[in-house]
Amino acid sequence: MANSRQQAPAADTEMGEKVEQFDAIIIGAGVTGLYQLYRLRELGLSVQVFEDGSGVGGTWYWNRYPGARFDSESYTYGYSFSEDLLQEWDWKEHFSGQPENERYLNYVADKFNLRGDIQLNAPVSSAVYDDGEDCWEIHIEDGRRARARFRSEERRVG
Repeated sequence: MANSRQQAPAADTEMGEKVEQFDAIIIGAGVTGLYQLYRLRELGLSVQVFEDGSGVGGTWYWNRYPGARFDSESYTYGYSFSEDLLQEWDWKEHFSGQPENERYLNYVADKFNLRGDIQLNAPVSSAVYDDGEDCWEIHIEDGRRARARFRSEERRVG
């Protein structure tokens, strides 16, 4: 699988600020965000994920209350894009709890080397579409900016 760090050089804005350039930006490193990153990399696109939290997992990172677990059979949440992954991971419970779900998503991030394209602790303050440039401009709370033609966002549940 190609590494998506083949981003375009950072562009200068009118005020001389650097803006990172990507083909696609994903907001959130949960179940869907990790899957999108994997698939977009397969297409050879440069991709960046911005994650508010200090770890991957989305809902399973944020929701740590007692009894948090899948409401469907565990295997139905497993990624089916990799036969190896399906064979390697053994769900410990029929309806697995938050700790195992989070472990699984960390395992996936490591197995497919996804972390290099995920910026943790990067809360997005805005995502604005620029009609003139035909792209999205993403602003991170720490002042960084990035642009991409495509943007996807996960919604936190809970």
